[in-house]
Amino acid sequence: MEFVLAALIQILVLGGAFFGLIVLLARRSGRDIGGTLRRFFQQGILLTLVILVATGVTGLLSVADPDVVAGPGYLAFMLSCVIVGAPALLLAARRERRRAIVDGGSGFSGGGYLVLAELIGLVTGATGLSLWAGSLLEGRFDIAPASVMLVWGAVWAAHHRMGRAGRLQHGVLAGSLIGLVTAAVFGVLFLAWVFERAYDVMAGAVMLVRDDRAFQQPLIELVVGAAIWLRYWWMLGQRGERTTLWRAYVLLAGVVGGLFTALVGVWNMAYLTLDWWFGDPIGPAGPHFRELPVTLALIIVGGVVWRYHHAVMRSEASEGRTEVDRAHDYTVAGVGLIATVGGAAAVVAALIQALAPATVLYPSDRSELVAAVTVLLVGAPLWWRHWTGIQRIRSARPSAEVVSPTRRIYLIALFGLGGVVALVSLLVLVYRGLEQILGPGIGAGTVLAIRWPLAMVTTVGLTAAYHRIVRRTDLAEMPEPETGRETPPETVRSVTLVARDSRHVAEALGDQTSVQVRYLERSDGYGHPLALEEVMEILDNRPEPHLLIVSGQDGIETVPYEE
Repeated sequence: MEFVLAALIQILVLGGAFFGLIVLLARRSGRDIGGTLRRFFQQGILLTLVILVATGVTGLLSVADPDVVAGPGYLAFMLSCVIVGAPALLLAARRERRRAIVDGGSGFSGGGYLVLAELIGLVTGATGLSLWAGSLLEGRFDIAPASVMLVWGAVWAAHHRMGRAGRLQHGVLAGSLIGLVTAAVFGVLFLAWVFERAYDVMAGAVMLVRDDRAFQQPLIELVVGAAIWLRYWWMLGQRGERTTLWRAYVLLAGVVGGLFTALVGVWNMAYLTLDWWFGDPIGPAGPHFRELPVTLALIIVGGVVWRYHHAVMRSEASEGRTEVDRAHDYTVAGVGLIATVGGAAAVVAALIQALAPATVLYPSDRSELVAAVTVLLVGAPLWWRHWTGIQRIRSARPSAEVVSPTRRIYLIALFGLGGVVALVSLLVLVYRGLEQILGPGIGAGTVLAIRWPLAMVTTVGLTAAYHRIVRRTDLAEMPEPETGRETPPETVRSVTLVARDSRHVAEALGDQTSVQVRYLERSDGYGHPLALEEVMEILDNRPEPHLLIVSGQDGIETVPYEE
């Protein structure tokens, strides 16, 4: 009884949290709360039924695999999923299609459901494809992964096709991210295997047992991930509208992710080299540099990912410096700054440990100092190059740079987060110091115990103070609003929305802004319902006084016009 009550309480808490989140999002987007809740539960039930039926069909097909132990309970569960789920799925899908036709469309509509079902089918089907292809290369035919591939691949194909009429950008970008991460991770593993073979040959290593099939699975996963990325990004994503979400994917997943991966490889290579010459290496050069193949793979894959997305980010060529350029520069500078501050703190802590007498708890280790110096050497040039470039632009055009929201967010975030980290480090410093004083007493152990919080307080505190000074300088040089001129009359903007089920968005837009809004309902079944946030973002990014916003088959299209 207690278990049932505990489970019921958890379900109620989670359900209440989801309910509150849905209500909040519905209010912020201007949607009807009742309709939003209804669509949420309908699409949630539909997604659950799809998962149940696909699981049941997969399980029944897998019974033919000799490696699958199918007892009475297994068969009963899989049959139950199909017998109960299949009719319910057909009824729910038919009702959803009828509702879409009544609302003015010509077929199925359900953005959130379509995205989730498509992504679940994609990941599960791709996993089954990889396992099945691996078994084929090993000379056998595994029925279980083949069943997963066929059933979940069909789920993905069906929902991918249904989403053509109004494909949502966040679903495309999610699929692009899945493909990019998969291809990058297994690309590193495959290249590492290739470089390890070459390393063994050059080092003269004798392999008693060599598994030449170890490269097959990473290669298969690399091909599958590349295929997913090509479909979602190369064919769909890169041609989509360059919204804030699109730029966030390119900047964070591509530029920052690739740069961080390459920097990890560069750091490890530099560390292995410096540790061999100045640290405390253990053993001969062959075992010491054993991580070199993985390091080279990280540098190559990370460099390729970074270089490609950097070129995509820079392809939005325009006259003058835009917020896209600033977002790229400040983000890369932030990555370099984090590495620099972390490396400086590690150098301070390692120097304290190296200068203090060694103890049993804190033995002397020059390799720790070498690792800290290496992080500093990798991060400092990256930060210095981008930050000095930013400051040169600020000196040349201060009126445009100091009012940039990207620069303001960057400086305030560094000052605020740095202050919090410095305060927490100071608290730990005082605690560790008092613990030593009230315990064993002041000695070499006290200095070693406080070395890390002392290093963090020093480096992070100085970093936060520096960016606080930069921010105050910007505020002092902030251009004042021009006075004495007659303010020209404000241009009255007009927007025409062409979409499905979005009249409430047009009404909310007219109530919350001074924009003249006209709404036209699509009757051909294409497009998808608009969200108020999407329209507001378009208005913020487009300066034209008259805009036609059309929710079409390939996303949202914005067309300026003259009256």
